[in-house]
Amino acid sequence: MSSSLKRKRSDVFDAETRPPPPSWSQPDGESLIRTDNSKKVATACKGCRKQKIKCELRNDEPPCARCHRKGLECILHIPNRTATEDHKQISLLGKDMLSVHDTLQRICQHLGIRHPDPVVSYPNITGSETQAAQNDYEQDDDGVCELSPPASPSAAKAPIDSYLTSLQETSPAGTSPQKARRNTLAPADMITKGVISLESANALIEYYLHHLDRFLYSLAGQYKCLDDVRRASPALLAAMCTVAAFQKPESSGLFDICNREYRHLISTAMFEKRNKEFIRALCIGSFWLPNSSRILASDAIRRSADCRLPRSYHQLRNEQAKVGAMTNAISDTTNNEAADRVRLWYLLFVSDQQLSILHNRDCIMHADKDIIEGRDLLLSASKPSNDDVRLISQVSLLVIMGQIKAVFSSDEVTPVPKMLAVQLNHFSRELDQWYDRFSPLFEADPRIGGFPLAGLKLHHQFGRLYLGHHVLRGLQKTDPIPLHFQQAALTAREAAGTIFSMILDNDALRANIVGMPHYFHIMISFAGHFSLEVCMKFSEQLSVNVHDEFTRISSVLAFFAHTDVVAQHPLARVTTGLMRKLSDCSAALGVEGVLTGSPFSRLEGQYAAARDFGLASTSEAQQPGLLPGTTTPFDWQALPTDFLYTDFADFDFADTQFDFVT
Repeated sequence: MSSSLKRKRSDVFDAETRPPPPSWSQPDGESLIRTDNSKKVATACKGCRKQKIKCELRNDEPPCARCHRKGLECILHIPNRTATEDHKQISLLGKDMLSVHDTLQRICQHLGIRHPDPVVSYPNITGSETQAAQNDYEQDDDGVCELSPPASPSAAKAPIDSYLTSLQETSPAGTSPQKARRNTLAPADMITKGVISLESANALIEYYLHHLDRFLYSLAGQYKCLDDVRRASPALLAAMCTVAAFQKPESSGLFDICNREYRHLISTAMFEKRNKEFIRALCIGSFWLPNSSRILASDAIRRSADCRLPRSYHQLRNEQAKVGAMTNAISDTTNNEAADRVRLWYLLFVSDQQLSILHNRDCIMHADKDIIEGRDLLLSASKPSNDDVRLISQVSLLVIMGQIKAVFSSDEVTPVPKMLAVQLNHFSRELDQWYDRFSPLFEADPRIGGFPLAGLKLHHQFGRLYLGHHVLRGLQKTDPIPLHFQQAALTAREAAGTIFSMILDNDALRANIVGMPHYFHIMISFAGHFSLEVCMKFSEQLSVNVHDEFTRISSVLAFFAHTDVVAQHPLARVTTGLMRKLSDCSAALGVEGVLTGSPFSRLEGQYAAARDFGLASTSEAQQPGLLPGTTTPFDWQALPTDFLYTDFADFDFADTQFDFVT
């Protein structure tokens, strides 16, 4: 008996090592039964279950030892579907139904007929409930998240390429039915989810496409209406709606809703691969949303490398070389896609450089030398577009300002060494040459009027201010400006004054003070703080008329205060921060009457009295409220604490900490 048992066991092991005969089969896709949490399920073939004997499977796959030994057909027993699988299937059917219902709504809207009744199974779901019903568009069913593309961003083979290739070959994720099915579905957006109504979204998108997009050199110029944006990307729709609501005070109630959805889409896609339109959505947010700009820009830059945007420049250059200099290669249809990718890369460069200046940090983006030095490629057409001229002018300016930052910036607040005086003259000439080259090329825009040329002049003054402000860095209150830096200091002070004069005198700037990217507002704030600090410390040495300077700043602040904006808008924060600084400086120097006729005039005496008696933290003047005749919230105590709007006392941009939650 024992020998028989031994023989049978040896037969079992021999059977497991021999190749299976062609007589066994199994249903497709049922070689391994697992639950959603990847734990093995006890299985047995139908023959062994009928005989009620142990079914010995090797690697959980048929044939079992008994069927192999007897040459029987080995068919696995399929257990009943779990409740989790049933719930998942019902959820997928529900999402299919929502997609069909949304398509039907669009058809009815296009035909002008009555819309279908609301979906009964998903009545008015919003927020987390909507996200739970729709989040299969942001998540992979198999839980596989790919951090990088399957090949290196450069043309040369990278070490990770072989790893990713072998991973794809062995992973069934790329061919799973769930993944193939998911790719055929239209992604759910904030309208489909019920986060925002179709009418509200249409109004916001119209405002963005026809007005705000002109400030960003028509980054989304290929989209003409809401339907185009919805087909492109849910994140792009959320970005445009968020920015538009941020710039429209009458849509302030929609801003928090849109911003929450926008952040949700961005955060849930952190470990997901996305296309170029997702990068475009990140880029838009980085220019207008100051509390999120650094995070959005850094994510966009990472994804631009994964999408290999820089390669499009070389493709565009090679195509133009083939066509010849006499042909408008840039406008050729075959190059539209490459040109669009190149423009997107340049905009990311602009965003990164501007944030580098504002935050006094190193750039994140690796600037390809060929793309930067060959930026005039977009201007090589016989008639380059106004948007391309504006974009390349901004890239050229930021190249100069980046060089200024590399030479003069320091992590320590220390005086600039005398040996760098010659560099000041060099960069000053470059800024003037930049302005002389591009100013004749600028034309009025049909949507934003004369803002392009006004913005060019403002950027020129920003550059002069940024260059000259370094020479005052690190000087003590009693230290005079070194003689070899005095001209640079005068140039910076004149630039700051010109900035405020332009706001008062230039109709195009005044008409577009709401709508322009936040870089403008922060640089205006810096110019104001710089002027006030110069009045406090160097007014005699630089022959500054303090009263005139204070009056000019007060007039600009009065204009800002009467401008209707949402409470979170940088213009509101600039106004409160500069007003507090102006009041402190006027009291310290004994200058009175600068707020006469200003909406802040009634608070001047209250704040000064509270400060003199040590009641600055308890005065009634510090209670939140709106000034008479103004629409900007003005609260003496609830003022912003970040450097962008309140404190440039050391004549330098400091590293700041942002609130990325609110």
